Amino acid sequence: MALPSWIYTVRNLPAHLVVYLMIFVARVMPQRAAIAFGGNLGVLLWYIFPRWRKTSMRNVELFFGEQKSRSEAWRIGRDAAWNIGCHVMEFIMFGCKSKETVLAMIEEVEGLEAFREAADRGEGVIAIGMHYGNWEVVAAWITCNVRVMHAVGKKQSDPFFTNIAFPWRAKFGVQNIYAGKQANSAILKALRDGDILGLVADINGGTTGVFVPFCGIPASTVPGPGVLAVRSGAPMFLVFSRRIAPGRHKLHIRQVDLSGIAEDRAQAQLDVLQRVNDAYELAISQDPTQWLWGHKRWKTRPEGEPWLY
Repeated sequence: MALPSWIYTVRNLPAHLVVYLMIFVARVMPQRAAIAFGGNLGVLLWYIFPRWRKTSMRNVELFFGEQKSRSEAWRIGRDAAWNIGCHVMEFIMFGCKSKETVLAMIEEVEGLEAFREAADRGEGVIAIGMHYGNWEVVAAWITCNVRVMHAVGKKQSDPFFTNIAFPWRAKFGVQNIYAGKQANSAILKALRDGDILGLVADINGGTTGVFVPFCGIPASTVPGPGVLAVRSGAPMFLVFSRRIAPGRHKLHIRQVDLSGIAEDRAQAQLDVLQRVNDAYELAISQDPTQWLWGHKRWKTRPEGEPWLY
C-alpha cells in the first residue's frame, strides 16, 4: 500500500531545501561556477552521509575486485559524488536557462552518423541510456538534433521531484512515458512511429528483473530492453555523455551488436541483456568516476545467495 504523498514531502524536506538552494544558485551565479558549486555540494553530502560512502566503495569493490585499492575506491566514490552534484545543477539549468545554453553543454559527439542513419530510416530506434555523466542532457540533445525521444521513467514516490523533472524534459521536446501497466502501448507506438525509445537499465531490476551477469556477478536486470529488441527488431544504441568539465560534455553513441543472438525468444532476450550489461561495463571501466556508485546495483539476489551489502 502506497504511503500518502505528504509523508514523502515531510521526510524529504531537507532534499527539497537543497534543490531550492541549487535553483537559487543557478539563477544568480555564472553557469560554470554554479555547476561547480553543485559538484562541491555533492562531495560535501558524500562526506556527511556514511551510508552513501559505504555503498559506493562496496560497489567499486564488487565491480573491480582486487584491481582497485581502498584509497582508489574512495577517490572514485568521491569523484562520482562530485559528478552527481554537477548533474543535478546542470539539470536545474533546464528550468533556468535557454534551450540553446543547455544544448551547448554537448560540445562533441562520437558515433552520430550510424545513429542518425538508423533514426532516418523511420523504423524506430532503442536508445539505452545510463546513469553516467548527464543522462538528461543526452535525451534533450538527441531530441533536438536527431529525432524525438520517448523516455520511459517512473513517477517518483515524492511528487515534488516528478513535478520538477518531467516538465523540464518536456521543454526540450522529450516525451515522457510513465512506467507501469499503461506504458506498453505508448512504447510500441513510439517505435512504430519511427521515433527513438529511451530506456535506462543500469540499476537494480528488483524482484521483477531477470538475473544477468554484470561484472561477473548475477544482477537483477530490467527485462525491457531484451523484450523490446527481440519483439521489434529495432536497432539498439548505447548513448551516454562523459563530462569534460562543469557544463561541458562529449556525447558517446555506440551501437549494440545484436547479431547472432539465440533463436529461442527467451534466450534471445537474455542474450540482448547480456550485451547491454557488457556495453555498460565497458563504458564504466573506461572512466569509473562518472557512474552512480551510490546505488545498490546488486541489491536483489538470486534465491539462496548471500546479501552483498
